[in-house]
Amino acid sequence: MTSNPQRKGEIYALSLTFLEGWFPIFASFSVAVLGGLHSYFYSLIVASASLGIWWIIRGNVKQILVHEAWFDLAMTSLFITSLFALTFVGLAYTSATNVAILLFLQILFSYLFLGRKEQEKLNRLHLIGAIFMTFGALLVLFRGEMKLQFGDLLVLLAAMIAPIANFYQKKARARVSSETVLLVRSVVSLPFVYLLAVWLEPSPSWQEIQSQFLWLFLTGFTTLSIAKILWVEAIHLLPITKVNALFAFSPLMTMGLAYLVLNDVPTLSQILGMIPILVGGYLITRR
Repeated sequence: MTSNPQRKGEIYALSLTFLEGWFPIFASFSVAVLGGLHSYFYSLIVASASLGIWWIIRGNVKQILVHEAWFDLAMTSLFITSLFALTFVGLAYTSATNVAILLFLQILFSYLFLGRKEQEKLNRLHLIGAIFMTFGALLVLFRGEMKLQFGDLLVLLAAMIAPIANFYQKKARARVSSETVLLVRSVVSLPFVYLLAVWLEPSPSWQEIQSQFLWLFLTGFTTLSIAKILWVEAIHLLPITKVNALFAFSPLMTMGLAYLVLNDVPTLSQILGMIPILVGGYLITRR
C-alpha cells in the first residue's frame, strides 16, 4: 500500500466503489421478503457484530471515552440512520439501478451544501455541471411522465442527507478511528430502526429471516462494514467532493449487475439520464 495519503485515499475510494455497486443488488433481495426497515435492521446487526470484533482487535475500545468526538458521532448516527432508512424503504418501491443513480446525486448536493467553503465554491463550469446533473436526475425521476415515484423521492432525500452525514463523519474521524465512527453509528441506530420497523412494517417470520441470511450478511458485512470503513478513510484523506467524483463508476456497475443478476433491463430514461449525470459529475469536480 502506498504511503502517499492522497493516493491511498484514491485507492480506498475506488475500492469502495466496487463494493457499493453491489449494495442495491444485495439489499433488494432481503427488502423484497422482509421489508425495507426490517432488512436494514438485520443488516445492521451483522454490521455491528463484525465492526465490534474488528474494533476490539484493533485496540480502539478506549476511543469511546474521547468526549470531543461525541457530538460529531451523535450527528453522524442521526443522519446516517435517516439516510439508510430512506434508502432501504425506497428499494421496496423502485429499482436497484435507480437507487444507485439517485444516490450518486450526493455529489451535486455536496457542492450545493458544502460549496460555501472557499476551496469548493461553484464557478461557471461547476454551475454547468450542476445543471447537467439536475437534468439527468429529472430524466431518471420522471421516466417520461410528470409523476414522481415514491421510492425515487425517498432515495433522493437520502442523497440530500448524505453530504451532511459525510461532513460529521469526516469531523468525527479526525478524533477517532473509522471503526469507532462506524460501530457507534451502527449500535446507536439499532433500537431506532427496530422501533420504526415494528411500527411501520409487518414483522417477518423467523423462517423468512433465515431464508435471507446470505443477503443480510453480504449487505451488512461488505457494504455496511468493509465499504463504509473504506468510505470514512477516503473522506478523511480526500475532500468529500473528490471521493464522490471517484464514486461515479458505482451506478454504472449497479446498472450492469442489475441486468445480469436481477434481469432488470435499464429503461431508456435511465440510460439517457445517466449520461448528463456522469458528465455533470465530471464538470462539477473540475478545478
